[in-house]
Amino acid sequence: MITLDTRRIVGRLTTLESIAVIPRVASTNLVGRRIVNECIENELLLPKAIIIAGEQFAGRGRNARQWSSPAGKGIYATTLLSMPADLLPLLPLEMANIVASYLREVFAIDARVKWPNDILVGGRKIAGILIEARMSEERAFLLIGTGINVEPVVDELRPNAITISEASPRDFRGIDVATEAFIEHLDQRLGRPMEREAVLAEWRGYSIHKTGDRIQCLVGERNVEGTWDGIDEHGHALLRHGGETLAVSAGDLILL
Repeated sequence: MITLDTRRIVGRLTTLESIAVIPRVASTNLVGRRIVNECIENELLLPKAIIIAGEQFAGRGRNARQWSSPAGKGIYATTLLSMPADLLPLLPLEMANIVASYLREVFAIDARVKWPNDILVGGRKIAGILIEARMSEERAFLLIGTGINVEPVVDELRPNAITISEASPRDFRGIDVATEAFIEHLDQRLGRPMEREAVLAEWRGYSIHKTGDRIQCLVGERNVEGTWDGIDEHGHALLRHGGETLAVSAGDLILL
């Protein structure tokens, strides 16, 4: 069971306005989606808020994958934000930067990023991000779902997972401390302007990919294969395929 003193934490935040802690929920993104819909339909401002679940029993990853989130084993969060629509392409990379830097600065973990925003440690997944957006005129209303493995889970569906408690060389003080530190790090990073060159440079510094790596990219039902050629100024993955370069805006990468 997660226990946070939300009033004390909010008092120290400068960007996020509120924290909701739900002991057990199907999905924090589902809760957030209802809030976004209500705000848009009633022409209300979307609060800058974070929803934390102690446990999720119907979480969802990319391509509608189901994902269980056992109690006390991870940080399960959805952040509500709105931003100008023209910044949206940078957000997946910036969120990957935020999670990777959180793991590095708080826990001294050598976190790396697999495009667009899976977080790996030694080739094993420690965190993932799912972003949903609803457009309203020139603004994007965002649900930023974040899952970070904190304690090990005995689960044959996670053969390639690793956790903070396994990867960190520092004294580990449990799920509550890890969650509070994540909220504060996220709040501090969201308060910065999202500058394109800074976002791209930081992401490239964390990337596991090297030019020429063989890559298979799953985009919906279609597999695209090629070799890694970096990211462009929009954060799209560049894959060399035959004599052409493909710019892929969304997908899952599988290292071959």
